[in-house]
Amino acid sequence: MVDAATSTTGDAARGGGLDPEVCAHWRLTPGPALGHRASGTWAATREKAAFVVKHVDPRIFPDWPYTLRVAAALRAQGWPTPEPAEEPWIRPDGAWVLFHRLPGRSMTPADGDRSAEARARGRLLAEFHASAAATGIVDQRGGFADPAELVSDPLLDHWLRVHERYRPDEGRPLRACRDATAAWFADNPVVDAPRSVIHGDFTPWNLLFDGGRLSGVVDFEATHHTYQVADFALSWRGYQDDVLRGYDEVRRLSDVEWRLVRPAFWAWMFIGLTDLLAARYGDARRDAAPPTLEWQVRHLRLHSPLLATKAGVPTLNG
Repeated sequence: MVDAATSTTGDAARGGGLDPEVCAHWRLTPGPALGHRASGTWAATREKAAFVVKHVDPRIFPDWPYTLRVAAALRAQGWPTPEPAEEPWIRPDGAWVLFHRLPGRSMTPADGDRSAEARARGRLLAEFHASAAATGIVDQRGGFADPAELVSDPLLDHWLRVHERYRPDEGRPLRACRDATAAWFADNPVVDAPRSVIHGDFTPWNLLFDGGRLSGVVDFEATHHTYQVADFALSWRGYQDDVLRGYDEVRRLSDVEWRLVRPAFWAWMFIGLTDLLAARYGDARRDAAPPTLEWQVRHLRLHSPLLATKAGVPTLNG
């Protein structure tokens, strides 16, 4: 997935301290930056109450109000999701949103506990998807597309070919993956698999626990409507098979879904790439260095022993 920090605007959105104007607007005392990205989210306080401030660049996270709607619909079903404390503040540099800070902290399992953590997270994801389907949200988020539509975009193919000229070690495997994914969906035009809104990044650092109980599901930046197994893209990540095992214990995955896991995962690798590559290789930025897509290439090459045991699961050559 493309790092959102690659093209934000403004000093605050480039990873500096929380914008003083934002602090004044909401009467906040600024705290440290939060999260694994270099920008976008900060802790803050007001009269001893704890908050989280997020900056949203709509060029990177289109239709951002959709994320608030999904989180609110899940919160209505009892899921601890971020709740805005004020109306979002729209400025020329994007939207600023003030959230009540959820209690707890993310869990970092020790090496010996990673299998158990992944399995528990898979079970939790299956429960999350049941609630996601019950929200009744079936419209697509602006700026997002179904996996088949995403990989069949001729502009994606064009810019991958351009990238291949500059970085053949990345462009060649990515273009081969795009071709294989597009071919799979062309051969399977009607995939009968459950759909709903998904979280998009159901990872340990986005799940908060307080006293051993789930106290927060955060970071809905990638939420959109698609196949539920597409949520494995960043939770399973191509190799954390215990996530799949735990999920299957709560909601049995059909044979079709087992075959869909990899194509949906491959398609995820291309979210945002058309815009990223077009911005780099377009006329306006010919002097910029080629972007690196090493993250995508590395994840495409990960091995899943569990999927290797399933019949009919597609593989990539090379």
